[in-house]
Amino acid sequence: MYFFSFQSYSAHCQLLLKLFPEMPMLLLASSLSVHVLDYLLDKISSLFRFHNYSPLEKAYAVIPYLAGLSLRDISERYNLISASRESVREWVHRTSMLFNPSRKSRRIVAVDETVISLKGQRCFIWSAIDVDSGEIIAVLVSRSRSLLNSLIFLKMVLKSCENRPLIVVDRGPWYPWALKRLGLEYVHETFGKRNRIERWFRELKDRTKRFYNNVNAKTMKSLEELVSAIALIHNSLLQSTREGVIPG
Repeated sequence: MYFFSFQSYSAHCQLLLKLFPEMPMLLLASSLSVHVLDYLLDKISSLFRFHNYSPLEKAYAVIPYLAGLSLRDISERYNLISASRESVREWVHRTSMLFNPSRKSRRIVAVDETVISLKGQRCFIWSAIDVDSGEIIAVLVSRSRSLLNSLIFLKMVLKSCENRPLIVVDRGPWYPWALKRLGLEYVHETFGKRNRIERWFRELKDRTKRFYNNVNAKTMKSLEELVSAIALIHNSLLQSTREGVIPG
């Protein structure tokens, strides 16, 4: 394990507030938050080898970046690392490769999509969340919402399921055909079981809003990698809760 410490206390607090917006301030100030960041650093740094920057330095850059801090904040204000924008993007790409939810039995899965504007063009982020655990189990970025997009995404969802869970969706007309084609039981729900995925979209938009003019608009892959990396952080925080790093 790596012990996480910033050169600046204000940097530590700002990153914690970005990572844990709903966590009480007393807990943010406690040693528990340090253990959580240490947990994430250990997980992320395992991806990298030493080349110009150490694995730990790369993790120091990736985690604040995904939490919503700008590269200027990371390199200039808080003196964490002075890597170029392209280097950090490459490290984020590597981090997104870790997003690989385990295949297991799931009771209920909520599926939804949200729209963002990327360099003036609309695109859609599809997400699926295990209602019981809060784990993000699939993400997809597309230019449109269609029956085919819905079918492709639901097939991705099933790759993380040993069974055929109940699917919770809104009344988007692109869902019923795909769900019936795959033989999946589903219910329409606006609130209730879909609350978790609505919170996830709020978290996602908060952390990605400053990227919208920087992501390569020629390909959806770069945005999908960014979303996958953020989902990895989200799931890692949930895992740290289950393992007792953060009290549940």
